[in-house]
Amino acid sequence: MSSARDSILGTIRKGLRGATAAALPALTSPREMPVGERVERFVAVLTKIGGQVDVVADHAALRVRIAAIVAASGAKVLALSDAEGLPAMLALVPTDVRRLPAGAPRDELMTADVGITGAQWGIAETGTLVLTSVDEQHRLASLLPAVHIAVLPRSRLLGTLGEAFALLQTKAGAPCARTITFVTGPSRTADIELTLVVGVHGPKSIHVLLLESD
Repeated sequence: MSSARDSILGTIRKGLRGATAAALPALTSPREMPVGERVERFVAVLTKIGGQVDVVADHAALRVRIAAIVAASGAKVLALSDAEGLPAMLALVPTDVRRLPAGAPRDELMTADVGITGAQWGIAETGTLVLTSVDEQHRLASLLPAVHIAVLPRSRLLGTLGEAFALLQTKAGAPCARTITFVTGPSRTADIELTLVVGVHGPKSIHVLLLESD
């Protein structure tokens, strides 16, 4: 069982790292990776694959940055997940920007320019966000709008995929949530001729706000 698990994790790592593997330094083991290195690697990997990361010091800085991203996008409609404390993070967003609550009908969510969610974990090794249905039930806000803003506390940033998989299962080995979503950079797809197109099946851009204070 252990060898099969290691094989699966190895395949996933290879697929997610892609072209970044040659450009980034080798990983240490999860226990040896300090917080600073996790942050540095997460930023480097996600930036390499087209995402954007801002490290924000506190909730005041977080509110300023969210308002700036929304303004730069020209958004008229925001889709919100049910992440705890999310409405308070929008204090500086103009009130004329419409806010769709968690659980809004799909046809309304399709009109949203920006989706704002939390993230339960981040994985430094692959620049990946992890959203679980236990804490983030309305994840369409991360899938339908052209721009995805995700708030991730730095304390929730893990080193490797293996570390994440260990946390995402119960002691009996079952998944910890009914649905677990892994988000690695903007949505992308390729046709049979390997022509890469960004944003066809999901967000064209992703902004991760790495919050230093929980």
